[in-house]
Amino acid sequence: MNWNDWYAFTAVARSGSFTRAAEQLGWPKSSLSHAVARLEQALGQRLLERSTRRLALTEQGSRLLAQLAPLFERLDAVAADAGDARDEARGVLRIATPYEFGALQLGEVVNDVLARHPALEIELEVRTPDVDDTGAGYDVVFFTSADALPDSLRVVRRVYSVARGLYAAPVLVGRHGLPRDVEALQRWPCLSMPGEAWWRFQGPDGRTHEFQPHGPLRTNNAALRLQAALAGHGAAMLAATYCRREVEAGALQPLLPDHVPHPLKVYAQLPGRGLVPARTRVFMEAVDRFLLR
Repeated sequence: MNWNDWYAFTAVARSGSFTRAAEQLGWPKSSLSHAVARLEQALGQRLLERSTRRLALTEQGSRLLAQLAPLFERLDAVAADAGDARDEARGVLRIATPYEFGALQLGEVVNDVLARHPALEIELEVRTPDVDDTGAGYDVVFFTSADALPDSLRVVRRVYSVARGLYAAPVLVGRHGLPRDVEALQRWPCLSMPGEAWWRFQGPDGRTHEFQPHGPLRTNNAALRLQAALAGHGAAMLAATYCRREVEAGALQPLLPDHVPHPLKVYAQLPGRGLVPARTRVFMEAVDRFLLR
């Protein structure tokens, strides 16, 4: 049994690219391709659909990855822990994070970790991860959610809460008038995130008030929602720190200031429940120091 072929398939499937998997493992790309082809031949079934544009798992490949990934995650963690007797963080730490959290919150964390651990490199990718992300070769995946998390076999830690507010451009307020309550927002165009079915607020009466936002734009990128709000296309739910300058300049106006939106929670998803490599551990310790202080 050539376990290197199984490991090669797992790396390619998780990263979604022969090129990226080769970079991660330090293998020639041709060796990875031959390894996956040998495994497919040995199993008698195609695991990957290859094209010039994309790489996709077949149904058989998806089932195999779900079984293999936790096993190799455990082996990787054991090897990293055993191979570093001094427990020194080294190698490459791969992180995926939404833009706003990475730009506004992780800069200080990253700089501190790099200063403390000169043998460590950090590769931080700005993307839109979510709770269903399988990791794709990342050591830490940050994602946001305003709702309860579904059951997951992954290790998920809540690390931060983002205070939010509802804002709109004065031109839009002049068109619709200031809303007196949450129900009045039903008549407003709203700028929301994909899959964000509800906006929930804690009212001055202590009760939760909610409504379903509808409008011309849905995007996970807060910068785009901010620009659309400034242009008067709708009311936007934004982190208070993210749009402070626009509010102070009068380009945006708070709506329903006596209603507090439920915070956006930021979670860190880790690869497995076994040993945590030193590179991941020191980074999460820095997250705790800077974000939970």
